[in-house]
Formats: sequence, structure tokens, C-alpha cells
Amino acid sequence: MTDRILRISMSNAIEDELMSSSVVKNLNVLDFDYAPEELIHRDEQLRFLAQMFKPLLSRVSQNVIIKGPVGTGKTVIAKKFCSSLVSLARKQGKIIEYAHINCRKRSTDAMVLLGILNHFDSRFPDRGFSVPEMLQVLRKQLQKREAQLLVVLDEVDALLKKDSSNLIYDLTRFSDESLIEKIPVSLILISQKDIVPLIDPATLSTFKRSNILLLGKYTHDELYDIVRQRVDLAFHGDTINEDCIDLIADIASEWGDARFAIELLWKAGIAADHQHVEIVTPEHVRAAKAETYSIVTESKLKNLDRHQLFTLYAVAKRLKKDGTAYVNTGEAEKTYAITCEEFNERPRTHTMFWNYLKEIEGAGFINIKPSGKGHLGTTQLISLPDIPAEIVGNKVEELLK
Repeated sequence: MTDRILRISMSNAIEDELMSSSVVKNLNVLDFDYAPEELIHRDEQLRFLAQMFKPLLSRVSQNVIIKGPVGTGKTVIAKKFCSSLVSLARKQGKIIEYAHINCRKRSTDAMVLLGILNHFDSRFPDRGFSVPEMLQVLRKQLQKREAQLLVVLDEVDALLKKDSSNLIYDLTRFSDESLIEKIPVSLILISQKDIVPLIDPATLSTFKRSNILLLGKYTHDELYDIVRQRVDLAFHGDTINEDCIDLIADIASEWGDARFAIELLWKAGIAADHQHVEIVTPEHVRAAKAETYSIVTESKLKNLDRHQLFTLYAVAKRLKKDGTAYVNTGEAEKTYAITCEEFNERPRTHTMFWNYLKEIEGAGFINIKPSGKGHLGTTQLISLPDIPAEIVGNKVEELLK
């Protein structure tokens, strides 16, 4: 009887959780593979690709390398541009077939070719054909459609390290073997690393030196705009305040990584749903960061002296009480003085308190930045970027006691 009650209770708990409301209205928007209609802060890069690949509309092949750190938009730019190019060509009565291959998943010439052929025929057998035979099948597919081909080789360094650049050479020279009709094949090679040393000179000669698109890390303001866009697209109205967006941008700007920013946003939403609340708060963002990059550890806390711990405790206590992303130095110092009294210690001077703040910032516990618009006067704003204020407060309190 008890087992049956437990099973019913568990079933009800699962059903309640699955049917509960969520702050997120469209989870697909928070997927790494999602390409929004408007790519924020990447117009210039899209224009560059349009200039490079304009000859395709006249059936002249082109090859481009896209290089940049993780989370700088390499894949989404390629997908957005290629889809737009295919659509525009179709309007002009021209056929450009586009295949996007992740070389981390398909790291040999045969596997890459199989991925391209699957674009034309999902039932194409995955065994029994050599690379030259698959190239011939690809030629026939393109001839039958009177089409040219645009291939994106994403994370191409994985292919180059395993199978050199033989396939890339074959694809860039694809038209050379056609005596009657040219069949242009164009390539976009994407990598975080410098792949030029991995490409043999004969293959590299098909890439013009100017045909390299370098992507830099996103700035704080750019990340803010990206997160703001995803909030508008993915979340119900009035479920996330501006402080959360600013805090996510602050955290992710250390790496300039939009993927990390979007992951933080997604996990903050999950944290809010887990608590069955209707608003995502800075505490949820800090919880998301703690789950992803847990930097604050007990061993690091034990390296702080007593008044540094008072200072950190005061910041955490004030942030938790106010439910905000930032606390200004004046409010933090008042809470520091109260904290010292609670532990029967005499508060130190303003100069010493400021030194404590800079020291715990240097240890990686807090971030300090100048106040901007919307704040009276000039002050400094303090945030806890890595772990929820409640967890910091509890850990520090344990040490102090």
C-alpha cells in the first residue's frame, strides 16, 4: 500500500512539474543553433560575406575563412548569410545548394562527403563508396539540378588535423574536371584557430588573402543588446528586469562570449521555474553562473582575513535583502558597519573599507564598476558575478562563527 502511495505521489509530482507555468515562452530561441531574424552587431560582417560571395550569382566560386573565439557568432553568421544567399538566388532563377557540416562530428573526408550527399538524398548509404566515387555522385547530383554548391565546414580544424586538406582541395578544384559545364563549389571554413598552417600550399592558393573574416569578442554593450533581444523573443513580458540583463552582460563580457551569455539567461530562467516564481531575479543569474563556473570556493574564502570577510558578507547581505544586481559603495559600507557590530568588532575607516573591497575584487569574489545613467552622483556599483548572495552569505557566516 505504501509503495502504491509513493508511486502515485511521484507521478503527481512529475505531472505538476511538467504542467507548471514557465517564465519562458519560446525555449527554441535560447538554443545555440537558433538564428534570429536580426543578427545584432554583425551587420558589417554579413556585408563582408555578401561582397565576397557576390560572384556566386554569376556562377563563379569563392572561398572564405571565418575565424574567431568561441561565442563570437561564427556559425550563426554563416547560417544566416547562406540562407539569405540561397533565397535571393532562387528569386533570380538560380539554384545554390547549401550544406552545413560540423567537422567535429564528421572528422574524415568520407564522413564530410556523406553529410553533403545526405543533403541531396537522406537514404544515401553510409558504406560502400570511396571518396572519389562520392565526389562523382555529388557531381551528378549538381548536374541534374543545374545547381552550384556552397559548403560550410564548421570547426574545420578537426578535419584538417585528421585527414589533412585533401577534400578541401578536391572541392575547390571541382570545376576543373568538368570539360563541358562548370559546376562551381564554394567553401566557408570556420574555426576558432588559425588553420592556414594546416592547409597545404596548393589548396591555400584557392583562398585569397583578403577572404578571411576575423571576428572579435563581443563587448559588454553588445552582449547586453544580444541578451535583451533573446529576452524579448524567449520570455514572457515583465519576467526579467534590466538589472539581470546587465549582470549577465557583465559576467559574459570577461570572455566576450554570446553563447555563455545565452546559457546564463536560459539557466536563470530554469532557476526561476524551479522555484515556481514569476520573475527572474539577479539571484537566479548568480545561481546560473555558480552552476556553470563555480569560482567561489571555501578554500579561497579561508584566505580572506576577518574584515575582508565582513566586507564580503555585507555586500552579499545587502544584495540579497534588496534583490538587486548591484549595491553602491555607500550602502555596502553602512551594512559593513552593522555587520562589524553584530560580531563585536569595531568598523574600520572608509579608506580601509575601500581597500577591503579592492582586495576581495582582486581575489575574484566581486566586481566593481562606476555607476552610469540612472544613478545620482558618482559612485561605484558592486556585484557578485559568480555565486548567489545567499550562498556567499551563508559560507562567510560559517567561517566568521
